[in-house]
Amino acid sequence: MTNYRFGSWQVTINRQPRAKEDLARQYDAASRNWQQKIRRYGLAAAYRRSLMASDAVTALGKVGSQARVLDCGVGSGALSTALSSILSQSLNFCGIDLSAEMLARADIEMRQAGLAPDLRQADILSIPYSDATFDVVMAAHVLEHLPNPQLALNEMIRVLKPGGMLFVCLVRRSGFGALIQMRWRTWAITERQGVAWLRACDLENIGCQPIRLGSCAGQASTAFWARRPSGLGQPPETASATEKHEGDA
Repeated sequence: MTNYRFGSWQVTINRQPRAKEDLARQYDAASRNWQQKIRRYGLAAAYRRSLMASDAVTALGKVGSQARVLDCGVGSGALSTALSSILSQSLNFCGIDLSAEMLARADIEMRQAGLAPDLRQADILSIPYSDATFDVVMAAHVLEHLPNPQLALNEMIRVLKPGGMLFVCLVRRSGFGALIQMRWRTWAITERQGVAWLRACDLENIGCQPIRLGSCAGQASTAFWARRPSGLGQPPETASATEKHEGDA
């Protein structure tokens, strides 16, 4: 939310996130050209660099071939296939997305990469898996669509095993990030804010790193990661997350 003052007048501009039905339709329409955008901005290589910087690969290596990964807002499967490409063993990949067309594209792309994913049409605010199911739960450019990202983080942590890794990529403030905001009506997330969200979830070993994209996009996103403590119970409810959006429009 942004406030402007003109003498005794105050004008408030407040960005309203898209309803999930509208968002699903928008991604359905974008799905046919999505892989071209993935290649244009070098997302696969960018995701690999950020995943290698996190502890996700090490954590999965310790679990072995029985490890399970959930990709929330899987899109065309770019983040999952990037992770798979740097692992020495095959894992169990699952993915959820609001867009049926994106899920169809993800099934094609992930199977071409040698994966056999379990893909479901579902909302990140209501993940259709049991508590403590996954060793890694991740999401790329999903949380910034939501009016209250903390609720989605809590749901992601619910299905994450104690000791498991959370990995998320978020649009950051930049020139290219502003274009994404206008196109998709998202928030721009600072590193300080992203870290604060993870701390509010009582996670540990929190880290972050800017994601550099190709095609002159620059550092348009930030990767964040953290570990769920082995003794952590249910994620805390947080009522103040929407308040932290002030000034991010």
